Amino acid sequence: MDAAFADFRARLSAAYAARPPAPLPGVFEAIAELRAAGVKVALTTGFDREVTTSLLSAVGWEHGVLDAVVCVDDVPAGRPAPYMIFRAMEATGVSDVGRVLTAGDTVRDLEAGTNAGARIVAGVLTGSQDAATLGAVRHTHLLPGVASIPGLLSLR
Repeated sequence: MDAAFADFRARLSAAYAARPPAPLPGVFEAIAELRAAGVKVALTTGFDREVTTSLLSAVGWEHGVLDAVVCVDDVPAGRPAPYMIFRAMEATGVSDVGRVLTAGDTVRDLEAGTNAGARIVAGVLTGSQDAATLGAVRHTHLLPGVASIPGLLSLR
């Protein structure tokens, strides 16, 4: 397992060296709009803390952009378990899951949001899974991308 993970990290580092990561268009602005409206914004990720810190640093988001970052190694089980969402709620001071919106671009993201009991479980179509794939699992919304979230919440 350690060898496989080391290989993954090496491949990921090489891929990001060849093509540096960049936020999708409109995501930074959407996060800023949400936070300006008093909405807490947390990132949950299947990457471990080391990889996540590196990625956030590469895009200049290591400080002040997000209210919380929860990595898979922060919880006993990753997606589709709801634990990363619950940890994000803890970190942002949210106690009512009925006030939570989860957004993700994979079936596992949507399953985690549903398993957590989030009020809004939004699939975003910016990943490798299409509307038919995401639409086949429980969700409340399918959006073109994260940049559409402020509009969904009527912040625009």
